[in-house]
Amino acid sequence: MASSSLGTTEPTVLEDRGSASGTASDPGSFDRILVAVDGDTDDGVGAAAVSLAARHDARVDALSVVRMTASVDHWDVRVERREASAEAALDAVGDVADETDVSVAKQLRYGDPAEEIALYASHNDVDLIVVGEPTRSGLRRYLSPTSVTEQVHRSASVPVLTVPTAD
Repeated sequence: MASSSLGTTEPTVLEDRGSASGTASDPGSFDRILVAVDGDTDDGVGAAAVSLAARHDARVDALSVVRMTASVDHWDVRVERREASAEAALDAVGDVADETDVSVAKQLRYGDPAEEIALYASHNDVDLIVVGEPTRSGLRRYLSPTSVTEQVHRSASVPVLTVPTAD
């Protein structure tokens, strides 16, 4: 006996979940884009995020995380250098956005970069995360087999756009 649902002509109504949660109402659109940068991030990463935001009339949250570890926490000079580098990376994204109508909110956090990026995205209704993927080979790949970008891909609950960068 055939199921009664086969061949039905009743219309299907899909719920628009995007507008209820404050995220983009069109699945192919973005309202809020998070770009994660640090002192080593290529300028192309911020430019890609700002360009996408301009096309989608979105806002950009630029986030830089100062890595804090037990061995470095007490070395003020080293942490200050990391802060200065992070702030310069945030300013670079702001400089790119100044040439457009895109609004950029700069955020500086401390801790593990991958964790902080994923937490920020989940707590701030981010629709897309943009991160750089530097070339990792040789000793760098051996010492750090998993990149921050890979960790963000695994832990993020929203799409992640990876922008290849020069190392």
